[in-house]
Amino acid sequence: MMPCTVAEFPCTYLKLPISNKQLRKAGLMPWVEKITDKLLGWKAALMNKAGRAALARFVLLAMPIYRLIAINVPKWFIRLVNKIRRGFVWKGRENANGGCCIVAWDKVQWPIDLGDLGIHNLETMGWALQMRWQWLKKTQADRPWVDLELPCHANTMALFAIATTTQVGNGMNTLFWSDPWLHGCSIADLAPLVVACVQPRIRNNEQWHKH
Repeated sequence: MMPCTVAEFPCTYLKLPISNKQLRKAGLMPWVEKITDKLLGWKAALMNKAGRAALARFVLLAMPIYRLIAINVPKWFIRLVNKIRRGFVWKGRENANGGCCIVAWDKVQWPIDLGDLGIHNLETMGWALQMRWQWLKKTQADRPWVDLELPCHANTMALFAIATTTQVGNGMNTLFWSDPWLHGCSIADLAPLVVACVQPRIRNNEQWHKH
C-alpha cells in the first residue's frame, strides 16, 4: 500500500551499499574503482611529488571519507585505497613497487608537524568519524536512528569512553552500567565481574534514573 519500491538487501541508499549482513567485497569494490578512475584525468606524470601529495591529502581522502562515516569498512578496503594513494604519490600511477617508495607509508601518514606528509591514516580517521555517531546518540537521543545498531569499531567505543565523562542530571540519558558517571568511571570499569552477570540487553538500555 505504500508508494515505494520494494527491494531486498543488499541495496544502495544515498549512494552507499546497505546490507543486513556483512558487506561482501563486490559491494565495496565499485568505490575503489571510482578512486582509480579519478587518477586517469589528472595527468599525474606532469606533477611533482608535492602536487601529488596535496591531491592525495585532500581529493583522494574526500572520496572514501563518505563511506568511512557510515560503514565499518574492512581492512582490505583500507589496504586497496592506500595502495592507490601510495602509487599516486610516489610514481603518479595506480601501483608502485617497494623500490619506488622513498618513505614507509606508515611514516607518510604522520602529521606534518612531525616531519612527514600528513596524509591521513584512513583506519584511525574512520574510528574518529564513528565517534561522532556516538556523540550524537548521547547528546541528541530524540533522533530516529538512536536505537539502531551503529557501525562502530571496538577502538571507537574505547576512544569514546576515554574521551568523555557523563553528568547524571535527571538520569534519562545515562546508562547505569556502561556510562562513566561515577567520578569519570563506569561500573563496568570498577566491577567487571558484577556487570558480566547482567544481561547485555539490560546493560545497553537500562538508564540511571531507574535506579
